[in-house]
Amino acid sequence: MDKDINREIILAKIAFIQEQVQAVQELTRTREKEKIIYDLWILNGLKYSLQTAIEAMIDIAYHASAKRFAHAPLDARDALRVLQKNNVINQDGFETYSSMIGFRNKIVHGYQEVSPERVYELATTDLGDFEKFICITLKLLTNDK
Repeated sequence: MDKDINREIILAKIAFIQEQVQAVQELTRTREKEKIIYDLWILNGLKYSLQTAIEAMIDIAYHASAKRFAHAPLDARDALRVLQKNNVINQDGFETYSSMIGFRNKIVHGYQEVSPERVYELATTDLGDFEKFICITLKLLTNDK
């Protein structure tokens, strides 16, 4: 099995995550909380940016799991488990990224309502988790053989 990670795919996913994070930061910097959480269109756009950034993160985890570690993940959390098992992420990272996947699933599948306040909270306090994931991913690329 080919163990080479496709750098172009990964770098494109990273660039997409960064674009989404920057858009979220710009929105939360230029609008008051109430303007964001009570405007359905703005809130939906915020959810979409967070959702698609998380999906790009999931794509990276799937790709790394399959290409680097020769394991076709059953689902997104399984991809994270492979990364954890191979010391790419630690337990805290697994829990953080697993929680992000749960947030994405709630938005996409409507398992339960995500409050506007929770969306805003994630958009203003947890964006650093994306940067941590990007750093981990870049280390994977550096270690690519």
